[in-house]
Amino acid sequence: MRFSSLCGAKGQSINGLVAEVDTQKLFLCTNTLNRAAASVTLALSIVFFISGFAKLFGVPMFHAPFTLMNLPTGFGYVIGLMEVIGALGLCLRDYRVLSASGLLAIMMGAIYFHFNYEMPMNALPALSLSAGLFLIIKLDETIERLVRFQRQLALSRSAF
Repeated sequence: MRFSSLCGAKGQSINGLVAEVDTQKLFLCTNTLNRAAASVTLALSIVFFISGFAKLFGVPMFHAPFTLMNLPTGFGYVIGLMEVIGALGLCLRDYRVLSASGLLAIMMGAIYFHFNYEMPMNALPALSLSAGLFLIIKLDETIERLVRFQRQLALSRSAF
């Protein structure tokens, strides 16, 4: 997605940069995306944190899928630990994309379970969590580009 379409910047593009940019609008756009990313990240962190701890504490409802798939008992505990670590990683800016990718792999396993061992309709929570993780990855990438663009804009304006 281009910056001009994202934040409504107008003007001619020079080497991928927009010549005329309303800096206040760009700042507001970046802040809004930051808040959206923080909200989605916090919500998903809480969900994965609770789910991971439930698996770590051996709640039978959370270990039933592993039993149905004939996986070892310890596998549920490993997945629970990975979910807790992933939830903590989502809260850390430097590890957000890595954690979201790891949790996305876990969600692919959950989707596989629901489609093959239960009714496909039961996969909706896992599918929605996967969509949220994709959103976190994309928002993080977009915010990083906006911040980089703001820095380049500030440097180019200070040169004049």
